Amino acid sequence: MGTATRTSMAATTSGGRPPESEDAGLGASATAPADRELRGDVDTGKARAVLWLCLSAGFITLLDQSVFILAVPAMASDLEAGAAEVQWILASYSLAFGIALVPSGRLGDLLGRRALFVTGILVFGVFSLVGGLTSAPWLVIVARLLQGLGAGCLNPQVLGLLQDRFTGAERAKALGYYAAAGGSAAVCGPLIGGVILSAAGPNTGWRLLFLANVPLVLVLVPLAIKLLPKGKAAESQPVETTRRRTSVDALGALLLGAVVTTFLVPTVYGTQGASALWLAAGPASILCFAAWEFLYHRRGRTPLLSPELVRSKGYLLGTVVALCQFGVGAAMAALTAFYFLSGTGLAPLAAAAILAPQAAGMLLASSLSWRFLGRFGRAGVVLALAASLATLIAKDLAVQGLDDAAAAVVVAAVGLVQGVTTGLVVAPNQALTLGHAPTGAAGVAAGFYQLSQRFSAALCSAAIAGLFLNALPDTGFRAAFRDGIILCMALTAAAILAGAVDWLRVAAAKRSAPIVSNLPSSNRTKEIQ
Repeated sequence: MGTATRTSMAATTSGGRPPESEDAGLGASATAPADRELRGDVDTGKARAVLWLCLSAGFITLLDQSVFILAVPAMASDLEAGAAEVQWILASYSLAFGIALVPSGRLGDLLGRRALFVTGILVFGVFSLVGGLTSAPWLVIVARLLQGLGAGCLNPQVLGLLQDRFTGAERAKALGYYAAAGGSAAVCGPLIGGVILSAAGPNTGWRLLFLANVPLVLVLVPLAIKLLPKGKAAESQPVETTRRRTSVDALGALLLGAVVTTFLVPTVYGTQGASALWLAAGPASILCFAAWEFLYHRRGRTPLLSPELVRSKGYLLGTVVALCQFGVGAAMAALTAFYFLSGTGLAPLAAAAILAPQAAGMLLASSLSWRFLGRFGRAGVVLALAASLATLIAKDLAVQGLDDAAAAVVVAAVGLVQGVTTGLVVAPNQALTLGHAPTGAAGVAAGFYQLSQRFSAALCSAAIAGLFLNALPDTGFRAAFRDGIILCMALTAAAILAGAVDWLRVAAAKRSAPIVSNLPSSNRTKEIQ
């Protein structure tokens, strides 16, 4: 795809990866004029239209997650769902979303993005309709699973299109806008959910939240068919397929799904009895997946897990940050909703007002995060995570030490600060991490990156639901809130550690660069990776 692709490729080494530096997410020469232009095969107006299409599609799939946070108690009551069914309703969307991400990312790299984009959004819309009309808990779970599969098919194409069509500072801006769309969905979700549940009543309101997706899908599908190109460009072909047979790793996709499922089942059902076997099956499924990917690669085919991604320290560490940070976001949304709805008896609209400042702070910070990234790089991400850790402590102190009304005000106010810190992490970390994707593997790199996020969201939301569904009404809700905060603090600390390791690694590479500057480029790259 023209000028920007060649500019980006010129910055890579012979191994196909960008240099391991803080600016990798911005491109090799973020200040060069060519890096501030859109790719040469698409005029600026059409590229902007594609950007808005991608943002809109991402928005409705991300909105669907946040809008249901407040609806779950009403849905559970209306459908007479048990505790395990409620946990599956909460987790199933993220679970299926994550399972679909990597295979669809690979298919998008191999076959082109338009067909998968359209298929994903159609599946999402059809099962939104099914979910709104069903009357059984298990059918809601199935609808949420298939909605998630559609969203998981769609979103790697969104990120892949942004990677394909933008480079340098423009790519960082585009990814910042995508994160801002997620922030907008987080802002709108609780407010829309609260308004509809209050206006239509809980028994009808949760159904309308499903059905609201349908007209949006009917608008976006024809726009996607019109704006997105058919097929794939030559530059989107994965690097290894020049000497390997193009293939879709179906067994690898099934094993990856098994990895996610084996970790989720004991979260829902506990670790007693048969669920203890599922707990043991988690590490075993990881080993099976890794072994199969190794054998598949040895047979001359293209595995789901690209060897270049595994060897990229910057990509792996950034993905750990994303996994932990996204889990905290999902856990805190569920924690706040369950505590104030079930623990204090607040109305849905009042609970939405508590969640809204955090989402608004994330939206504001995300829209400016590309400037933050350009100035502070990975160091800024680490410092923002440290500030987020402090907000978790402040929220717990408010809930444990204040009456319900005062705690609600403090949690909302602290949530605004936490939202700002989150917005300064999400897009910068995404840009830095995906900047290490090999040429032609943007879709699969984005797929694994989002899989880490959805995996942690499914586990953490199910775990938080379990804390509150098993809490005693009189004394257990504050204890459940504290347990949830401890989980979030542990995840945030892990994210800080991974980010700090990457920060120090990059700093060490920069200090050693003058020593190896006379080496050939391929050898120099090996020295600093």
